Amino acid sequence: MEAAPPPPYISLAREKSAGQAVSPRLARILELLLIKDAPLCAGDLAEELGCSRRTLFRDLKNVENILAPYDITLVSVPGIGLELRGTAAARECFAAALRKECPALPGNKRERLLGLLVELFDDNNIHKLFYFAYTLGSSEATISNDLDELELWLAGRSIKIIRRPGLGVCYSGGEADIRAALVCRLAQDGRMGNLPYLGALGYPPPEVKSGVAELFAGPLAGPLDWMTSDSRDMLALFLVVSIERIEKGRRLESASPPQGGAYLYKLSDFIARKIEERFSFNLPQAERFAIARQLKTCRAMLHNPFNPTETRDYVYILSLVHEMIDRFDPELAPNLKLNERLLNGLSLHLWAALDRLEQRLELPNPMHDEIAEKYPDLFKKSLRALTVIEERLGHPVPASETSLIAMHFYAVLFNLEAQNTRKRMLRVCILCAGGIGVSYMLASQIRQRYKDELEIDLSDYACGSFDAYDFLISLMPLDKAFSIDKPVVVVNSFLTDEDHENIRRMIDRHAFVKKTEYVSVSRSPLAERVEKAAVLLNEVKTLLNGLRRIYIRHDCGFNEMVRIAAREAGDGKEGARIVEDALLKRETVSSQVLDRLAIVLLHAKTSGVKSPVLALLVPAGSPNGGGFTGRYFSGAKSGMLMLLPDNGGEGGVSGNSGFKPASGGLNEVMGIVSAALVENEVFLGAVHRGDLEQTRALLENEISEYLIQFCKETLKN
Repeated sequence: MEAAPPPPYISLAREKSAGQAVSPRLARILELLLIKDAPLCAGDLAEELGCSRRTLFRDLKNVENILAPYDITLVSVPGIGLELRGTAAARECFAAALRKECPALPGNKRERLLGLLVELFDDNNIHKLFYFAYTLGSSEATISNDLDELELWLAGRSIKIIRRPGLGVCYSGGEADIRAALVCRLAQDGRMGNLPYLGALGYPPPEVKSGVAELFAGPLAGPLDWMTSDSRDMLALFLVVSIERIEKGRRLESASPPQGGAYLYKLSDFIARKIEERFSFNLPQAERFAIARQLKTCRAMLHNPFNPTETRDYVYILSLVHEMIDRFDPELAPNLKLNERLLNGLSLHLWAALDRLEQRLELPNPMHDEIAEKYPDLFKKSLRALTVIEERLGHPVPASETSLIAMHFYAVLFNLEAQNTRKRMLRVCILCAGGIGVSYMLASQIRQRYKDELEIDLSDYACGSFDAYDFLISLMPLDKAFSIDKPVVVVNSFLTDEDHENIRRMIDRHAFVKKTEYVSVSRSPLAERVEKAAVLLNEVKTLLNGLRRIYIRHDCGFNEMVRIAAREAGDGKEGARIVEDALLKRETVSSQVLDRLAIVLLHAKTSGVKSPVLALLVPAGSPNGGGFTGRYFSGAKSGMLMLLPDNGGEGGVSGNSGFKPASGGLNEVMGIVSAALVENEVFLGAVHRGDLEQTRALLENEISEYLIQFCKETLKN
């Protein structure tokens, strides 16, 4: 397939001659808008350019004269920002014109100061102001003012700008200080060396940048995987600057080895060897020590491979940590000093940070603004703690470092708060109009995820009181007619991710209480608890012994299936009628044909039976051993009948069988049966085949563990 031809080139010259000049700043504005495929906030754009919003819109005035020949329009999206709209070909054509015809000049003061620093350090020859003014596209007066500003900044780094009247400007300073100044400025104002303006100047050299990138993607990827991404970026920038200076013959004459243990030097030597192989030059010991020192400034994600506790300066660092804790919060200090996590975390951080702060390197911290805004008190205390470091260094600590320290204190303070709270088990009630099967399948899904957090009961919507529950879970919204004064989570019968998020939010809201808050639990007499356990064991015995098969024609209709099942399970003719009515009524509320499980689940709580009923509904005469063939059954392979006695209902069957009403424990057992259909494929397969013995054996396995736990919980003191 042939590549698409390049778009026709359109020159910007006509627009320039018409009086609409494309200034360096306007070119940068248009470049940034071209890069983004979505609207860019005007405030963010102005901040990026180092100008006001008023200046931004003044530059964009009449810009449509420039854009029109390219079929591009500038659109202001209300409440969002500015956007350039046009086809991909039109945008490419316009970008090519900008690259070719607009001067590679800084778009704001920060970029101009960075460019001035790069040009100043490019060599140590004396240059007149005209040289810098021409290179940077500014006036000599502007460059003179910029030098005044840079002079103050560099003085704090032991670098001096020398002005020789009639001759020009040069500098004096140590090589290590110059590299640190370049790295710092590139990180703060040069997008870690990726500023387009710097690329136009050829700085850093492309071959150096690509070479370092190859090393980080190749042999250095594994050894450096312990670093945070910002530290890795800063190390790469440091190596780019260092290699660029080395290739110009500006090597370090001497450097002292940092405290750091054997692994620090092993890793720095490994990096040095890979640099030598890639760039074909030898690194003296001083350069290796410089790499080691930069490595020491890097932050670790989960572990620090250098084992700083073995170094001599670690005792000094611990003393600084104790002083910082005292200033952070004098009242909390005694407890905080006993927290090993805080002591270790701050010590490891300072072990790397002290070297970084001495070099005045500032790691980018994208969370800084959020921490300062959301936790102002924590941030203020952290500023106070860092005065200890500022006094030792003799200069301010960057704000981004303050937020990094604040994160250590926050983690520990949060845990201290957590230690004063406990998480209690919540009681919830599931309200379901779909009957036993749907209720228990829903309960099963909830129990799987929240088994250690929620104690679950089931009820219908007519329950008189829900005072005993922390919140309710319902399959349908509850209107004012229900008059329920409890929080309600509305979910689907098969829980979605959104359902789980809503349940989790409700648990987090109600589960945590102060340790001093206790909920009294009254225990019934032991004799009553023994009776409760005995009732359940007898109910389960009746259920398992009564498990049977009911054969129904494969081509039957739903009403016929219900009638046959009710006749087989109901207690006499009147009982069969009550069961049939209950099952048909249930179907009007929610279908008992579960397509997802290929099963018909007939279930009800009814006075038509005196004992719990569990039966397999087996299709008889189905061709090739298939399932129910009626269209309504959607290919269901089998069915299951689940009935619980309801001796309190109207139309109950008279007589005394000695069987007591279904207990809460039996509700749970029937829930386990429903859950097994969802969770246990072997059990579902046995039900589909109508295999009575395997179904009974699998049920015993499913139920026995619950019975043991039920008796244990019921009988314990």
